[in-house]
Amino acid sequence: MNKDLYNRIVPFVKNHIKILAPVFLMLVTAVVTYAALSARGRNVPADVSAADPAAVTVSGGDEPVVEEVPLVLTENTDTALADFFAGYYLCLSNGDVDTLETMVDSIETYDKLIKAEQSRYLDYEIESIYCIPGYDQSKIIAFVVSNVTFDRYPDNKLPCYDGFNVSVDAEGGYRIVTGEVSAEENDYIARVLACDDVIELGNRITTDYNDRITATPELLTYMKELDSVVSTEAGEKLAALNSGEEIEMPEIEQYDVSGNDEPEIQMATANQTVNVRVSDSMNADTMGQLRGGQSVEVVEIKGNGWSQINFEGKTGYVKSEYLTLDIDVSSVVTIGTVTATETLNIRASASTDGMVMGSFAKGTTARLVSEKDGWCEVVYNNKVVYLSSQYLEITYD
Repeated sequence: MNKDLYNRIVPFVKNHIKILAPVFLMLVTAVVTYAALSARGRNVPADVSAADPAAVTVSGGDEPVVEEVPLVLTENTDTALADFFAGYYLCLSNGDVDTLETMVDSIETYDKLIKAEQSRYLDYEIESIYCIPGYDQSKIIAFVVSNVTFDRYPDNKLPCYDGFNVSVDAEGGYRIVTGEVSAEENDYIARVLACDDVIELGNRITTDYNDRITATPELLTYMKELDSVVSTEAGEKLAALNSGEEIEMPEIEQYDVSGNDEPEIQMATANQTVNVRVSDSMNADTMGQLRGGQSVEVVEIKGNGWSQINFEGKTGYVKSEYLTLDIDVSSVVTIGTVTATETLNIRASASTDGMVMGSFAKGTTARLVSEKDGWCEVVYNNKVVYLSSQYLEITYD
């Protein structure tokens, strides 16, 4: 990616990333927005703290010869960094721009209003985080892969990836870099964008995005409409603020961060046999397995896609997608019954991509909660699960 193109893309994405990042995936292989997270008492992850990630000097001749070191994406294994990114995306999803402002070195009022308005329509779910050493020891460049859910299309998640230039202070605190950087650092970031691993990641996400949006073209139309709506709403609120008027901001869900309360234990059931790991990373050692159908205590559902569980008297971690939370089915309102006309899969969500939790045999019945877009939400074995309407006979009360 040449420098002129880079300089045109970055400012645009900084202002529109939450709504237009998925659209950009059709046009741009990789985009780095200047962003990072702030926290206290954290150290730079060991796998991204190389002394000089940009080059090595080889002696010889009258002048040293600088050879570029290949840039390689590595999956993040630092749980603290993952937690901070989870906090960042939580702020975006909730419209908590006041907290977001503490995570960046600067953010303009209009950008805050844009993000607040976007939060009314969008939610993020982090899938994975990849890192490349930053320009120097005080920087990390990270790519966060996430799924974006739009309010009108809760079952149609779109893949997205954002780039972050993370600064790390002497105490290990993270902060989002949104201001100008030196020409040398700008060139280094351009080199990162052009490296094979980043291009490969961009191609993978772009292909996935195109497949999903092709299946739901009306979602693309909605995304474009939202861009106009959000810009208009933010502009009107900025004008109101400049006139001294009060404006309505999204209501922020409050979270207890004191650490004084005991964690709320929830019960869940494993959808299939899955590894239990010592930390919330696919690279972490395994400590055992949960069998499909096995119940487990869930201590915390983390924002990075993992759940902390009690496993054989120890703390373990499982990918949340492999767990289904148990609920009090007596409180679920049902509207009829379904009977299987053929044996079919039981799924954890209303999609053929949903985790298979078992089979629903021909002739089996279950209470119907709702029916929409070819899927039935039913109560079965004390859980709310999903069945394809195609293979069901539905009887309403």
